[in-house]
Amino acid sequence: MVLQWYVINLRFLRSSRIAPVLQNDGFQIFVPPKVTNLIFLRSTKEAIDEFMHTSSYGRRMRYMYSRINLCPIVIKDADMDLFIRICSVCDLPIVMTEKPDVKLGDHVRVKEGAFEGAEGYVVRMRKSKRVLIGVGGVIWAATTYIPPEQLEILD
Repeated sequence: MVLQWYVINLRFLRSSRIAPVLQNDGFQIFVPPKVTNLIFLRSTKEAIDEFMHTSSYGRRMRYMYSRINLCPIVIKDADMDLFIRICSVCDLPIVMTEKPDVKLGDHVRVKEGAFEGAEGYVVRMRKSKRVLIGVGGVIWAATTYIPPEQLEILD
């Protein structure tokens, strides 16, 4: 049984209300800041399915599905760790549930600091240059300002 991160859409249910219930049932969870209708669960698909079928809360939970293969979206552990790190390190991370309509900038890797190893695209948001990190094509997070000397341009 493999533990994986799944993206769960909450229908008519706030993440702050379901999070303690899921934690009490042994699920590892992450609730992104300022996002009320999504929750990330790290568990087996079978355990999540069982919760959805036996809990009254579970009936209001739905997997988010990939448009490519129509399977539940699974987020790689490394991508999820980075997303959690961005949300915990930044005072006010910018988190979006829709892909931003921006011109693609330089594809970069952060060389040092709290986001070392993160890859993303340089974007301009709120009058400041930031690195935009995509998490499974579901949610995007923008870091705080990172000085150019800490960025390595990738091809």
